[in-house]
Amino acid sequence: MSKTVVYDTLTIPDPSFKDERVKMFGLWFGMSNICLFPTITSESNKATGDSQNDWNIIHLRHKTMLFDPKVRQLVNESSGVFQELQINVDDPNKSTDALYYSRKYRAILSTCILAVERSNSDQSNETYNQYKLLLHNLELIWHLCEVLYLVTVPGDTILNNLLDWIKIHYEKAENQAISIIEDKTAYYTDERVEEKFPFYWDAVIGLILQGNVDLVRMLLSNHSQSNTEPYIQAMKILKSMPTYSVYGGLPIAEYTSRFKGWQLSAKNKLDCGIFLSDSNLNNIMKIVCGDPDCTNVIRKHCSTWFEFLVAQLIYTEPTVKKHNLSLYAHRSASKYYEQPEYNHLDSLALDLFDGDLEAFVKKLKAYPDSGWSSTHLTNLLHLCDKIEPEFDVTEPKGGITPNEQYLLDYGTFLMSHHSLWQAGITYLDNCSTLGKEYLTILLSKLSVTSELRVTKIFHYAISRRLHNVVSSVCKVKGMLSLQKSRVGEALSWAIRGQDSAFATHIGDLFLNEFAKSGQFSCPDILENLGSIVLTCDRFMFLGKYLQFIKFIKNNSLNEAATLYIELLKSNICPKYFRLRLLLDVLLFIEDNNECYFDTLNMALITMRLDDAVIEAEEDNVSTDQFLVDQIPNIRSAIVQLVSISLRR
Repeated sequence: MSKTVVYDTLTIPDPSFKDERVKMFGLWFGMSNICLFPTITSESNKATGDSQNDWNIIHLRHKTMLFDPKVRQLVNESSGVFQELQINVDDPNKSTDALYYSRKYRAILSTCILAVERSNSDQSNETYNQYKLLLHNLELIWHLCEVLYLVTVPGDTILNNLLDWIKIHYEKAENQAISIIEDKTAYYTDERVEEKFPFYWDAVIGLILQGNVDLVRMLLSNHSQSNTEPYIQAMKILKSMPTYSVYGGLPIAEYTSRFKGWQLSAKNKLDCGIFLSDSNLNNIMKIVCGDPDCTNVIRKHCSTWFEFLVAQLIYTEPTVKKHNLSLYAHRSASKYYEQPEYNHLDSLALDLFDGDLEAFVKKLKAYPDSGWSSTHLTNLLHLCDKIEPEFDVTEPKGGITPNEQYLLDYGTFLMSHHSLWQAGITYLDNCSTLGKEYLTILLSKLSVTSELRVTKIFHYAISRRLHNVVSSVCKVKGMLSLQKSRVGEALSWAIRGQDSAFATHIGDLFLNEFAKSGQFSCPDILENLGSIVLTCDRFMFLGKYLQFIKFIKNNSLNEAATLYIELLKSNICPKYFRLRLLLDVLLFIEDNNECYFDTLNMALITMRLDDAVIEAEEDNVSTDQFLVDQIPNIRSAIVQLVSISLRR
């Protein structure tokens, strides 16, 4: 068995790559972009002296149908089903019916296919035509997995379920038959039904290959030769065809005996040449009798080897067991294709018929639906114990099960979309190993485009105790506010994020502003700092300094002096602000010569002034020249206060 793999080739529109010395490099950019850029290796640079640096940077982004508005409902609705499934599995009081959830997923797929069809009714949009084909094939293979592994069949006689599968996904013959039957005018004219409907015999043979003998009999009864002996005998044979049901109470051995007797009777009539007058009718009887010579006729009327397989089983092995399907599937596939070259869908189906679910889910990962099917189907099979959670993967990562790896990949993929990122969180939440770490990184990388998005990010981060995310988002918003010179707004983000380092930076901006202008631009915010005061020394100083200013304005100089000495003792005043703080000693010199400091306090003030002068000279601290010029005035004020203290 050979397999053809086709790769798409992407041409990079950059003439630089034509140079043999140029190598192409790529780096991840964001979550789903790759930056490609040409680079000359260092050896080549030295040899040629080439210093070209004006090449292009090319951004490549993965294109997926899931991000298309017509297909996006597939993501949103399946996310709800996925979440419901995980909740029910974790709840011991609720039963988890895997078949029920599988059908819900398929119903979402069918709805999505209809939406794509409605938006492209004239089939002029080739992209939507491809989407429809991809979704239809996905529903087909998902349904096959459901029939083989999730539907419980007593005795493992699988043919009836396979027939239901074929009839649902290959409706052409049935639709043609209905259009013929509903056309009443065909019954009241001399016009032959097979002449009015050129597809008449295609419909009849297609229905025979799906075991729909009732509709076949209806079509044959509308034929212009329906009253002739060949047609009468054919309809009698079809009417008497025994059907097997696991719930019919008929043992398999007895049914097999009846079926072979019925088929032998039909073959005797076929061999007598009753049906030779009409080649189409004769072919139908050959199919019914299981004649191996009609293989080409069956293959001609089947669009896939799936139909070919089931069509052969109906009249050769009607009680086939599930464990025998592998042999018949491979035989049918090899007979159907003139050359044994299977596509991806064929390979997936063969894995299912072989009973190799692990190989199936690995290959399903490569299906071009960005991991939607492999994520949900693997999770479903894992939860209903159809596959081992730790089955082998190509590149195991730290003991992560394939189920979790698929959830991580799919959740990360959704997090790259501007409106589907919330659905991605649902999947990462169910990854016990690395889900929290992934969420911490991905939530921090989300662009904060609006207040509503910030609120949502905070909600998800806080509910999951991802405090680093809150801090990161607040810092981003704060920096954006600073870029717009909105210092007060930046401070509110620092307070919200409890980011002491960022708050310290903003506190420095406030203090520098006060040092230059003598006032604060946002006193109302500074007076309601909250818990940031406890975690940030800069705002602890700011809070106390604001209180000091308030005492001065209210002429409460005794309280102001006490707080002033406390600020000097605490050593929380930043170096660049010490001279500005010491300049405030001038506020305590009044005409009444009242002294607010004792000798020890004056010694502390003098010592702090000397330290500030030395630091300004030795550490090259950036100091406003105005404050430097005020040093003699500060010393003079200190001398004056000492003199007043000594007189008292």
